[in-house]
Amino acid sequence: IQEKVKKNGKVVRQELKEREVVETQINSVKSWVQETKEYLGNPTIEIDAQLEELKILLTEATNHRQNIEKMAEEQKNKYLGLYTILPSELSLQLAEVALDLGTIHDQIQDKIKEVEQSKAMSQEFSQQIQKIAKDLPTILTKLRAKTDNLVQAKTDQKVLGKELDVCNLKLIDLDEAVQKFSEQNGQLGKPLAKQIGKLTELHQQAIRQADNRLSKLSQAASHLEEYSEMLESILKWIEKAKVSVHGKIAWNSASQLREQYISHQTMLEESEEIYNNLEVMTEKLQYLDSVYHTEKMSQQVADLGRETEELRQMIRIHLQNLHDAAKDMKKFETELRNLQVALEQAQTTLTSPEVGRLSLKEQLSHRQHLLSEMESLKPKVHAVQMSQSALRIPEDVVTSLPLCHAALRLQEGASRLQHTAIQQCNIMQARAAGPAVHQ
Repeated sequence: IQEKVKKNGKVVRQELKEREVVETQINSVKSWVQETKEYLGNPTIEIDAQLEELKILLTEATNHRQNIEKMAEEQKNKYLGLYTILPSELSLQLAEVALDLGTIHDQIQDKIKEVEQSKAMSQEFSQQIQKIAKDLPTILTKLRAKTDNLVQAKTDQKVLGKELDVCNLKLIDLDEAVQKFSEQNGQLGKPLAKQIGKLTELHQQAIRQADNRLSKLSQAASHLEEYSEMLESILKWIEKAKVSVHGKIAWNSASQLREQYISHQTMLEESEEIYNNLEVMTEKLQYLDSVYHTEKMSQQVADLGRETEELRQMIRIHLQNLHDAAKDMKKFETELRNLQVALEQAQTTLTSPEVGRLSLKEQLSHRQHLLSEMESLKPKVHAVQMSQSALRIPEDVVTSLPLCHAALRLQEGASRLQHTAIQQCNIMQARAAGPAVHQ
């Protein structure tokens, strides 16, 4: 009996040891199930890593199920070999853990499907965001583009406005969808919402750019028209100025020179308005620059400004030359008139019929007095010569001036008149001396 009791004691201890091993394994699986439940309820890692982790957990769940099933089979066979049934307590634990494993296995599968669906939706949202993110910069680039065809630019502007409206509707729908998505998928939804926020800001920027461009395009036509009018006015002035500064100066008289001086002075005064116009044209180009190709026009304004200044300098030089020439010519004309008047008076006196009715002695006295008066012609002739030599006009022009020819004729006339008067005096002196000798 003692041997039997001793043997039975060993069997009981062995059974308890094996039962403890089984329960330890069951408890380990139960702990794994609990940890997995907690993880499924609150995943903290990134979506791809989470999906990878879930697949690992699904494999572990399958392995645990197989191990528990194998363990249950082994325990059942063990007790069957002992001609008894699996203890109810152990059977219940194995059944519970098997049920838990089945449930967690299904939950992991469901979670994997949920994560994959969320990932797919996130990718779909990302694709939509990327499409808008591609469209908006393209629209902005077009809105910043310059044109040289206002009619076409306005047509294109309307098209871009419609494209912006489409983008806005897409952003509104996308924002609403992502907000709902974020309620269940905060981790995935947060970066999507951030991207949509940036796109919304970019869209608002595009709207402002479109409004500004539309405003400038609307006013561009009037600015271009005014630019063209001022350009035409400047080109006309330049053409007139070129004719003036490159044309021949009429040097014939002081009055002609004065008229040309006034014409040049007027042209110089008109050029002040050209400078104002050039400034206004530059301002208009600055306004147009954001929507219109103004490079050639800007160069045109710069060239016009430079050409205008060159012509102004030439006009100033001409003005000074005309002023000096007119001043000298007036003095020359005055001296010439003085000589002409004096010569005409002497000629009148010399040829006066009244002198012929005087006595010979009186005629001689009259001629001698005339000769002494004619000495005053010399300073007048000299004054004419000096004022002619002082003329500030080209030398080749002086020789062809009618006034200079007239001056020469007057000088020759004065010389001839003086010579005639001397001859007459000599004749009268001879006649007067004849009777005196005879007596």
